[in-house]
Formats: sequence, C-alpha cells, structure tokens
Amino acid sequence: MKNNYEITGYLRNDGRKGIRNKVLILYTVSCAAPTAYAIRSCFERQEEIDVIGSEGCRTNELMAEKMKTFALHPNVGAVLVVQNGCEELDGAKIIKAAKESGRPAESILIQELGTGRAKMLGQSMVSRFLQELEHTPTGRVCLSELVFGIECGGSDFTSGLAANPLVGKFTDYVTGLGGTVLFEEMYEAIGLKELLMSRCGSSNARQQISGTYDKYFRHAVESGQFSISPGNIRGGLTTIEEKSMGAVAKTGTASIEGVLKITQRPPHPGLWYLDCMTDTEEGCGFSVSNDASSTLLFLLSGAHLTILTTGRGHVVSNPIGPVIKLTGNPDTYGRLQEDIDFNAGVLLTGEKSRTEVFDEFLELVFDTAGGKRCRGEMNGHGEGGLNYEVQY
Repeated sequence: MKNNYEITGYLRNDGRKGIRNKVLILYTVSCAAPTAYAIRSCFERQEEIDVIGSEGCRTNELMAEKMKTFALHPNVGAVLVVQNGCEELDGAKIIKAAKESGRPAESILIQELGTGRAKMLGQSMVSRFLQELEHTPTGRVCLSELVFGIECGGSDFTSGLAANPLVGKFTDYVTGLGGTVLFEEMYEAIGLKELLMSRCGSSNARQQISGTYDKYFRHAVESGQFSISPGNIRGGLTTIEEKSMGAVAKTGTASIEGVLKITQRPPHPGLWYLDCMTDTEEGCGFSVSNDASSTLLFLLSGAHLTILTTGRGHVVSNPIGPVIKLTGNPDTYGRLQEDIDFNAGVLLTGEKSRTEVFDEFLELVFDTAGGKRCRGEMNGHGEGGLNYEVQY
C-alpha cells in the first residue's frame, strides 16, 4: 500500500486544487431553475455541467454565501448564473467573486430575454466555457491535500460491523498523512457525548463538541425526533444508541479538531465536525435531515469527495463533488450493484481479509478522485437542495 497517493488535479488561480473541472450553472430562484436545467440539456456530456440553486424569492446572507461558495469550489472551473430578475439574491456578487478567483463567469437575466433566448444564450456561454476549461492547468495532488466528507445513510446492522469501521480506518489513514475529513450527524451520536469529548484535541474543541451535542439532544427531545427510522429498525437496529455507536465508528480514532459552521473551511487539517444546525436566539434552528442535502454542506466546507455508507441501500449523489457509496450488506450490494460502488460485506462473509478490503477501497477512492466516475455520476444523480436556514 502506498504511503500517500498522488493524482492529477486541476490547479485554480486562487491556489486551491480540484478533482473535477465542472461548469456550474447556478439559479438564483426557483423561477429560473427550468431554464438552468434546459441549458444543461443541450449538451451530450452532461456530467461536465452541474446545476444547483436557491429556491425562494427571499434570501439572507447565509444563502448568498452558500451560492458564492459553490461558485468558488475547487471542483468548479466556470460559472453561469441564471436569474429571473426580481429575486433578492444578487447574482452580480457571485459573478464578481468568480471572476476575481480567475474563473470564467457570466450571467443571464430571464426577464430581459424570455426563456427561449435565455436558453440559447446560456448554451452559447456554456459551450465557450467548456472550450476554455480544456486548457485548465493541471498538476499533482496528494491525498493530504484533499478534503473528504463522511456520511451514513439507510443504516442497518451491518453498517456498524463492516462499512463504517472500514471508513473509520480510512479516516485514520487520511488524517495520519495530514489530510482532512469532515463528519456531521450529531443526531446519530446520541448517547456518545463523553466518548466524543474524550477524543477532542483541545479544551476549545471539547467545549464546542459539548455545546453542539447539547443543542442537538435538546432539539431531539423537544421535537420528539430521534434519528432512528423504521428502515433502520427493519435492518436490525434497536435503539438510537446502538445506531450511534455504528455511525461514529466511521470517524475512526483520530482527534477531533473542532466544530465548523456552514460555509466555514477547516483552518488546518484533521478530523472536524460540521454543525449543520444553525443557532438562533429562540434555540435550535432548522437542521438538514436528508443525506443528499446534508452532504451538500460538506462541499461548502471544501470537501472534494463524499463517502456515504449504507446498509439498506442508497442511490443519491451530489453535484460538484462525487459521492462514493459502500455497503456492509452483501445482499444490498447484490441488489444495487449499479448504484453502490463498493461491497464491504466481504468483511462479514470472510471472503477477503481486512487488509485486502482496505487496500481495494483505497484504490477506489483515489481512482475516483483521479477522474473515474462513481456510480452516482454514471447514473446522472445530483440530488440535494439548499435549505433556507436562519442566520447564525
């Protein structure tokens, strides 16, 4: 096994390095979404073009910051902003930030053109972007320069026995080389507050984790919603604590460096918790609760690639950054081989050793980081929406 993998990545003028070279179409309100998707539909190789946007006419600074952060993601090479014309979100600020970062960027105003001409103009702009991106500088990128998000989805009894421990070993490997891993899902760490605090690398990190845990636990009690689903129970999990022990296994044994808020990037490498629930004076704000949307927030903190474990089966992926899906359940993999990238269930059947499985998984991750499309990309999946959260 290599000590530090190297891939060929895309070098951005702002000094960051990407593993994809996307044209990103951002729409600023739901009225503009059909035109944005119509522009992408003009192209045969749609995997080179991603679409995401804000749904509401009203906005706030956090939503504006999300949109700008997506435009500046290292996997994005060029940006087209599609606006209706009367929404609050200012597309000009996104374009300005993108151009200042060295990315080609343009905007379209539907109210000035109509949808037909807007689509034609957008097609012309994206065609030009794709040609320009063929000349993007490339260079070597090491594992330690990448940021990974790790997530659970549709857990069953095999998740905590096979898939999540495998990801935990990967987390320890990456952070041991000086890389960065992000995790979230404090709802799925209920009962493990002391364990998480014992792994914190500083008193400040312990205070952050303690306060964040208390916030999620309070909201779970107040709302009567603990994150264990009927599907989890049918999959053999009996309590939220049991699910939590399996979920936290994917974080390995590395020290927790601290807590990030939405759109914050890690100030230095290591294992970081991403707090997906905003803080308000009234108490707990809205929390992202579905995997496709919550993993989008990893991208806002700089994640190049997300690893999603599933026991029951998952088919989601994200725009901008690939999502590698693995399962610890051999039966699930047998049914969903077209959707799931890796079978960690061989750890339970004894077909392969832990070392063999880990080496194969590591190869898959870096083949994907190096440009090989994951199952979600092959199938054209790009789920996930931008939730409208209140301000911090």
